[in-house]
Amino acid sequence: MKTAYDAGVNFFDNAEGYEAGKSEKIMGEAIKNLGLSRDTFAVSSKVFWGGTQKMQLGLSAKHVRDSCDLALKRLQVEYLDLYYCHRPDIDTPIEETLRAMHNLILQGKIIYWGTSEWSAQ
Repeated sequence: MKTAYDAGVNFFDNAEGYEAGKSEKIMGEAIKNLGLSRDTFAVSSKVFWGGTQKMQLGLSAKHVRDSCDLALKRLQVEYLDLYYCHRPDIDTPIEETLRAMHNLILQGKIIYWGTSEWSAQ
């Protein structure tokens, strides 16, 4: 990460589903150990696969919020620059997911949100 940062890379992507959150934890430790100033890099995470229990999957308002809180803790940052819905969730009304993302913005936990691997539909 230091080599990339020193070469000008300033955006670091992650997801709750990457190694069951362990990759976020490793990245958080690296950010802390490198002493990176928060205003010099952007970090993102993705929500969908948080665990094996029903409440740890998908894009329900509860899971979106819980997942964000866990990502912030693992990454050791106060906010995410970008938070992605990793996959569409046919079991959750899109309005519920939109409300959850909007609430995270209002709470200062995320700046932007988007989608990853969604069709144009």
